Amino acid sequence: MQGEVGTQGKAEDGGAALARRLLLLRLTILVAFCIGLAMSPGLWIGPRSYPQVPVWSLLPPIEGAVAATLYGALFALAGLAVIVPRARWPIAGFLAIIVAFCVADQTRWQPWVFQYSFLLMVVGLAGGGSADVNLQTLNLARLVIVFTYVFSGLQKINLNFMENEFSWIITPITGLLPSMSTPLDALGFLVPFVQVAFGVGLLTRRFRRASLTAAVGMHIFILAMFGPLGLNWNDIVWPWTAAMAVFDVLLFSSPDDFTWRDIVWNVRGLRHGAAMALFVVLPALSFFNLWDSYLSSALYSGNLTEAQIYLSDLGAASTPGGVRPYLVHTSENTNVLNLQRWAIEDLNVTPYAETRVFKTIAGNLCHALHDRNQLVLVVKEQRLFFSRPEVGFRCSQL
Repeated sequence: MQGEVGTQGKAEDGGAALARRLLLLRLTILVAFCIGLAMSPGLWIGPRSYPQVPVWSLLPPIEGAVAATLYGALFALAGLAVIVPRARWPIAGFLAIIVAFCVADQTRWQPWVFQYSFLLMVVGLAGGGSADVNLQTLNLARLVIVFTYVFSGLQKINLNFMENEFSWIITPITGLLPSMSTPLDALGFLVPFVQVAFGVGLLTRRFRRASLTAAVGMHIFILAMFGPLGLNWNDIVWPWTAAMAVFDVLLFSSPDDFTWRDIVWNVRGLRHGAAMALFVVLPALSFFNLWDSYLSSALYSGNLTEAQIYLSDLGAASTPGGVRPYLVHTSENTNVLNLQRWAIEDLNVTPYAETRVFKTIAGNLCHALHDRNQLVLVVKEQRLFFSRPEVGFRCSQL
């Protein structure tokens, strides 16, 4: 009898621990999401010179008072989701607004928006509240994080990352210690495989603790390199990097004895199917340019589509006033509009790195020109397989 009571007590304690862990996870997602929203107001409510790129060209833009109202509602709903006992309806409302914003502009499909939204759906809209449901919910969140790491590592298996991107990332170190350049640059060839290894290791009992240490250490390193004492670059990813470290601790430091089967195989249902599709199956298609890179953990992987717009002096003179500050006169009768610089300085996010989006943005600019022959969009698609050479597009092709 005493043994049964003790077992029941342990089960209740375990269930309470799962509930607390889920509550902290939900709170972390909401806080990090709101910080990201607050750091990028131009992306959501403007003012902005960088064009919106709707999913369907006939959709009306979300702007002005409507955008401001919806933007404010996001913070109000996030606050309610923190304080009310049953937070499903404010989280559902929050996600509905995010979906509306993202349908109206694909540039809002930032990697952190995508990941936070899915995690919030998994954690915030889960039914029940029993220990079994809570454990399944945590395992779905673990699946998302594990395969984010795995695909982030796989995306980096390319010479552009190994020889160029990583060398740029570690500039804060090599700038102070030039003698370390050669050995540190060599690490660029190991980083992708280490990231895949600790991603897989999080699924195992034997290597979970070491993998957790490596994952958290990587995020500390990224914050040091990208932060104010390093490159001081793209500050919108700073809270996401910190949040990922917190996710790691909440999900993988648990004494719960879970296995890879519990995460990948033993969970069933619509949520599990959606997680497997969005974070396991579809990202693999990005290697063949059949799925979007930003939805496949490819940020800062050296494996992205890049684009620049070239304008003659005549074309540059007829661009809208909000665009001209981002033009760089590079040579006689040649002006370059770097889309990454434009997006970061105007919206505080990187451009959505897909050819269709770049073509829409360039096409929008074409409409403002007095002579549509004065602009060329140059796009280079970099992928693990089937990368494409640079292609130029005239206004008539956009």
